[in-house]
Amino acid sequence: MTRYKCTVAYIGAGYQGWQSQRRGTSIQEQIEAALLRITGVRTKIIAAGRTDAGVNARGQVFHFDTGLQMRERKWQGAINGFLPEDIHIMQVEEKDERFHARYCVRAKQYDYRIHFGEYDVFEKDRAFQCPYPLDVELMEKVSRELIGRHDFASFCSNTYRETPDQVRTLDDIVFHQDGNILTISYSGRGFLRYMVRMMSAQLLDIGRGKTPPESIHEMLVHPSKDVTRHNAHPEGLTLMHVDYFEILALNSQGMIREYLTDDKLPPGWTLARLEKAAAENASPCLYAFTTRSSQQPLGRLILEQERSVLQIYDEESRGIVGSLLPQLTAVLSTEKGRCAPVEVLCAPFEQAL
Repeated sequence: MTRYKCTVAYIGAGYQGWQSQRRGTSIQEQIEAALLRITGVRTKIIAAGRTDAGVNARGQVFHFDTGLQMRERKWQGAINGFLPEDIHIMQVEEKDERFHARYCVRAKQYDYRIHFGEYDVFEKDRAFQCPYPLDVELMEKVSRELIGRHDFASFCSNTYRETPDQVRTLDDIVFHQDGNILTISYSGRGFLRYMVRMMSAQLLDIGRGKTPPESIHEMLVHPSKDVTRHNAHPEGLTLMHVDYFEILALNSQGMIREYLTDDKLPPGWTLARLEKAAAENASPCLYAFTTRSSQQPLGRLILEQERSVLQIYDEESRGIVGSLLPQLTAVLSTEKGRCAPVEVLCAPFEQAL
């Protein structure tokens, strides 16, 4: 079986969202129907995340596994040949089993577009047609409260039963105005259901003077499912881009991957420096060793010019290490040009090697 990563763009106005509805009215169903016509077998696709009804995408990502071998460009053309005009595959890339469209996400960017002025029929499916004036400067100022790690329970529709932990990290919010279009860009690794639309709705209410500016602070400090909130119009929202982190080894128990925003970083390192070293295959270069599901830190991989060391924080992790070592050794040799055997040492987190 071969795994393919696909980047897809779509206008969501005519669909009930990404996820299959068993009525043929979702983006997922349209793509899976195209794959069925190409391969002759039902093929499940797994996406980076689900977009709601009416929400658009420029850079949604999904993957699928198939026994049918074709060149990447041929796959792109074949799938597009069976898709409606408002869904288009932008790119197809062959990947191995270490890539997963949902679990390997480093960050996503969502844009919320607001159109001012006279109603524009050409923007009706791609922007919220705002009928009232907004204090954009105030909106941008209070949006700073949302950046960082918070409990976003007040800004999502997830129940505590389905999602007990509703703490997420929002990396940045950027405002940009071009003529009659105001774009609010949200960047972060994970977003809860309706989270971006609820944040946008709160900012819009503040901008029009309907809600006091301090409401965002109160909703973050006192997270509650009882607070009054609502969704901004779906057509204004577009999933722009999904960025992925590199995985060197992966199985059902653990993984060795790049460091992420919420990780505790090695002493003396910044996330920017770690990302740069990984991108350039520099020496030294460090990767995180974690459990697969809970992302619990188990150790770190240190790649130096003549030495590769897997430092584990507890002896109990040796079993997971043993199952990952063959894959890790092969990847380091073929993709990183490092053929030295991997040394496994046990040392506490604070001890820098």
